[in-house]
Amino acid sequence: MDWNNKSTELWNDQAERWNEQERIWKKGPRAEMLEFFFKSVGYTKNTRVLDLGCGPGVSTKLMNEEGYKAIGIDQSERMVRYALDRNVEAYVTTDNILPFEDENFNAVFACTSLEWTDEPHQLIKEINRILKPGGIVVTVTLGPYAPPRQSGYERLYGKKVVHNMLMPWELHQLLGEHGFIIKTMQGAFSGKHTPNSNIIDLLDNNWVAKSALSFLWAFAAVKEST
Repeated sequence: MDWNNKSTELWNDQAERWNEQERIWKKGPRAEMLEFFFKSVGYTKNTRVLDLGCGPGVSTKLMNEEGYKAIGIDQSERMVRYALDRNVEAYVTTDNILPFEDENFNAVFACTSLEWTDEPHQLIKEINRILKPGGIVVTVTLGPYAPPRQSGYERLYGKKVVHNMLMPWELHQLLGEHGFIIKTMQGAFSGKHTPNSNIIDLLDNNWVAKSALSFLWAFAAVKEST
């Protein structure tokens, strides 16, 4: 199976539906993750941001409206087309090599995009390469109850799937092994599986258990200066 081609086909098929869901970036778990990004990165003039897995460009557009110089990339040509319609600078990339020069960005936002590649370690290595020293990456992965995880279930029957089932603790370890220092983390809790807020608060000292209750889980990590 050609993972990249299959994944691209999947997201091309989903492009129209995602294009119609601007609201998810303005209220709900993804809006919380974008706000976490803003708080983690802060803002200075000419802050260059890469929105990795930008989809139809809604998140990228919102970054630009906040004053960032954000561009997007996505493996889906149809997604990028919608991003361009929003007057967002966006490009198609279908492999794990990012088409940018070394130390070209101040920040990277990768929201539920790393689990759709067969080699997330290679993509994290590339993120490190394109970030300036001291730059920040905010990576978001799906919690166990998020519906997209169903796309990976059939791997248990030996079938080829295009979701690597990246868990929060695995992402935490990958970041550390590729030259990043975890600065902070945050979960978004939503849907029918949302636990009582008192239960969430009780797990403040056990982030792995807390992340297992989340719909989305984010890490803000800093590239180590050499």
